[in-house]
Amino acid sequence: MGGGGGGDGGYQERADAEAARKQQARNQLNVLFGVAPTGGGPAAPDRQAFYKQGGPVAEDGSMPGMFDEAGYNAAQAEYNSALGLGAEAERNKAAREALYGKVREDAFTAGKRQLDERRDEAARKTKFALFERGLNGSSQADDQNTLVNRTYQQGLLDLGARADGVRADLSGNDEQTRLGLLESLNAGTDQGSAISSALNQMKVASDKAAATAAGANLGDLFGDAGLLYNQNNVNNARIAARNSFNQQYPGLTGQGSGPLYSRTG
Repeated sequence: MGGGGGGDGGYQERADAEAARKQQARNQLNVLFGVAPTGGGPAAPDRQAFYKQGGPVAEDGSMPGMFDEAGYNAAQAEYNSALGLGAEAERNKAAREALYGKVREDAFTAGKRQLDERRDEAARKTKFALFERGLNGSSQADDQNTLVNRTYQQGLLDLGARADGVRADLSGNDEQTRLGLLESLNAGTDQGSAISSALNQMKVASDKAAATAAGANLGDLFGDAGLLYNQNNVNNARIAARNSFNQQYPGLTGQGSGPLYSRTG
């Protein structure tokens, strides 16, 4: 064993130990996010490398009593630990991907539930509007039904994109957290503090994504689709506004289409 790291007062030995500590902390943090340990990891130990030189050689070529059992066991333990970290990283990666997938599915499902309700409402109101105008079975009825379906299909595409965005936001937040904490480890933050911060930040991001997913919706796409029942609603609103105007200004009744009325809307 070295006796103090040569003529540098043990500086190099301390620097190597600090570098190893930081590498171990980075590996533990990366594994938490499902990222395989960096730094390559140790190679499988070679037993022959742990035989001391200068001992008597037996007939079978071995050197009894000259094998560094403790050194070999330590190297083997380090190697097994590295393998364990790799397996743990794979498990954590699968768990994170499952969470990202669930957030995306929840966002899409929540939005689709509302979209389906609005589609059914639009189809019902369209049917009534066509009936009121005696247009059942007409080409205009076909056009209206096609418009309802086309609006719905576009809504599904928009929902898919929005759900993808919720997933990407959560994944991106995790990656920003990981990179930021790696920087803090390099700056001297201890491993325990970094791991604790990582767990807390991941939970906050996950809770936020879950809330966003639960509230995902596109609003009323059918309200802006130009459907027949919307035209009826517009006409009814105009009539109601005109009646209100006439009640407030009875002396101007009949001028709803004139200049004075047009200035009000």
